[in-house]
Amino acid sequence: MDRALKMVYYDDAKVERDIFAQLSLALRHFRGVGMPRDEVATRKILDQIHRQSRAFAAICYGFMRSKGIGVAEDLGEGDQWYREAAYWFREEALGGEGISANNLGYLYAKGLGVPENSETAAEWFEQAAENGSVSALYNLGVCYLNGWGVPQDDELAVDFLRRASDANDPSAASVLAYLYLEGRGVKRDPSKSFEYNLRAARAGSVEAASALGYALGVGLGAERNIAESISWFEMAANEGDTYAQANLAMYFCHSPDLKLFNRGWTMLMNACDQGDISAKYQMTQILIFGVAHREPDYAAALDLAMDLAELGHPGGYHLIGVMYEHGLGVPVDMSRAASWYERAARKGSSNGQAALGRLYAIGIGVDQDNIMAYYWLRMSAPSSNSQAYREMEAVRARMKDGDRKKADRYVNDNPAPRRGSFGLKSLEKDVFKTGKRSV
Repeated sequence: MDRALKMVYYDDAKVERDIFAQLSLALRHFRGVGMPRDEVATRKILDQIHRQSRAFAAICYGFMRSKGIGVAEDLGEGDQWYREAAYWFREEALGGEGISANNLGYLYAKGLGVPENSETAAEWFEQAAENGSVSALYNLGVCYLNGWGVPQDDELAVDFLRRASDANDPSAASVLAYLYLEGRGVKRDPSKSFEYNLRAARAGSVEAASALGYALGVGLGAERNIAESISWFEMAANEGDTYAQANLAMYFCHSPDLKLFNRGWTMLMNACDQGDISAKYQMTQILIFGVAHREPDYAAALDLAMDLAELGHPGGYHLIGVMYEHGLGVPVDMSRAASWYERAARKGSSNGQAALGRLYAIGIGVDQDNIMAYYWLRMSAPSSNSQAYREMEAVRARMKDGDRKKADRYVNDNPAPRRGSFGLKSLEKDVFKTGKRSV
């Protein structure tokens, strides 16, 4: 897992803002990536950050020069401005400013204007935390989570992240949601994960809003609710989140309304042209399974799935497995299907894990093995009313007591592979009808 560290400033309403998240948003506005091109919105964001202090002004100039926003791209001059920012942050940090100490730590972590040094970064984060910086608590949590400049320690990471979340840091709540879903440093609890994502999304986290869209779409940690899923995806998509845009487009493509389908398909095409992996994954699903307004195209689907696989995308592995299992554009080959499902499963794909578990349960493509069937079905994190959950319970019911104990030991000794990309379940047929939700 690789969560971004935070450099922060306070806006006019004294609300803490992540500088580089805002700068990245400005860049997307400027280039028209994930949203319409809008130089006015770009300038508004840059001006907001620029006027905070000399250090923040230098950060803006450095970013603009490094990315070519409104000026000629010049990495050397960009680095010069970052050095200027580092100077002023250091002066303020030595005077006891917690935010400045945190920001200086960020520059050391990223090697912007100073030599990249994770240990020095962690030291400044610690000083910043002692001086009251909530963002520094978050950054320390991320450092311990990844072993950046400090020994890797999930439980200590959770402690710092909880302290930051309790101080209303939405990024910390978002990471805690991930940890509860994965069971890292805490006992796995999808409902707790949902609660933290909800807290983060309500505080303005775009990433958490996107995660809620997924969770509500499949019923992970909460009851499945397609209308609410669409609502959260729309919120994140409007902020330029490409994962949310791809999933929102997928919903539109499943609509019986031709106008909504065309809107969704255009969104997917544009996102694919920009190289967005989530959009490629969603388009591959449509090309395999078809929707009301588009027939399957197995040759195109296999090409896209192979592209995803070459990029190491677990969803690509899973979809290739689906094609071999069902003979969609390729000969039926259960051994190959099992092999692709295993690659997806070991990359953290819940769909791949469930598919592999089913093959172990019936002994097709692999040797029949109740313990491995139970393990992979359980790793897929099925909701209690899902098909995978019922299959998992059925496998456990037919085990002898000794095998159940072996299965439990195997689960404990082999933590779940980290989540990969997720695939939404299909829509209820009446979700777009009047009275359900208008989109």
